[in-house]
Amino acid sequence: MFQRIICTRSPLATISSRSYGIKKDRFGYPIRNPDPETQESSEWAKFRRNVPKPMTKQHQQRPAEQNIGLTKYKQHIESKSVMQLFRRNPSPDIVPRIEYEDGMKRVGMIGRKLGETRSFRRNGDVSLATMIEIQDNYVLAQRPIVQRVDEEEKVVLRVGAFDHDNLEEVPLAKQKEYLAIGQVPKEAEHDFNVSKDLVLPINYKLDISHFFVGQYLDISGTTVNRGFQGVMRRWGHKGQGYCYGRTKTHRRPGSISTQGLARVLKGRKMPGIMGNRDRTWEDKQILYANYEKKYILVDGHVMGVVGCYLFLRDSARMDPIQGPLLHYPTFVGEAGALGTEVYDSSVVDPTWDFQTAYDNRIDRLRC
Repeated sequence: MFQRIICTRSPLATISSRSYGIKKDRFGYPIRNPDPETQESSEWAKFRRNVPKPMTKQHQQRPAEQNIGLTKYKQHIESKSVMQLFRRNPSPDIVPRIEYEDGMKRVGMIGRKLGETRSFRRNGDVSLATMIEIQDNYVLAQRPIVQRVDEEEKVVLRVGAFDHDNLEEVPLAKQKEYLAIGQVPKEAEHDFNVSKDLVLPINYKLDISHFFVGQYLDISGTTVNRGFQGVMRRWGHKGQGYCYGRTKTHRRPGSISTQGLARVLKGRKMPGIMGNRDRTWEDKQILYANYEKKYILVDGHVMGVVGCYLFLRDSARMDPIQGPLLHYPTFVGEAGALGTEVYDSSVVDPTWDFQTAYDNRIDRLRC
């Protein structure tokens, strides 16, 4: 049976139907010097004919409540099929490998936090680990950096990751940029400083093999937003006593020592917004990599909520040690050449005997 969809037309739609003698396209933009065959004003207008018209405040037909779910699902499917029109240019050929030199800086990658789990070591220890998903990383743009004479010349590479599913969430200006390079709009973008000799071409795809198991990373992201908090939670203050004579001052900061200054000293620990700040955690080791499902396991806790975007780059502190072991400018080889799953030598894989790890733990406690 055909399901009837009930729609209520907005009263504003009748006002906007007057053309006043100006010819406009389906998006409401005036057409100047139209093409006699297509009646469109530019190549961008030709592309927009295949894009579903977004719902605006003045032009909309709001469906009834029982049909809202069907309408949103239909728009999502149409928008997802239109995304394939952006991808025209294939990824460039494999770049040549470059020998390592001191001070070289590679491009980073964008990941998404999947959650936290545990990692079991061969010596019997159990530590916290974070799962990070890395996929759909492409080089979108490149621009030089104006450096001083005594500094090394570097280039900024813009990397985008995770394809957009809904075209209506992408601004028109961004759609034009992605259409020009022939790439699907990305949800996350970030700029990385790269050495001049390690520049990658635009539209180049970065694989998870860019990092190797055992490598140390510097991970940047945004901490969890915990809102406005007091000094006890924000700074770990002890608080005041709960004995007789205290009235509504148990969790207050107390004196801030400003008598005679008439101002609050800089750096004073006061109540305020906790979290939601950009932070970088250094020297996070990769314990495990799954090249089939495109995710890695990083030692320890990583900032941010589940689903947030993280920016991964080579550790600057460990560069003298792990620098000669990296791939410059990136990993060159076939996908899956390293295998499906790779574990670090200090981590217990599922095929290893857990009884041995338990015995090692007991022996160490006895010592």
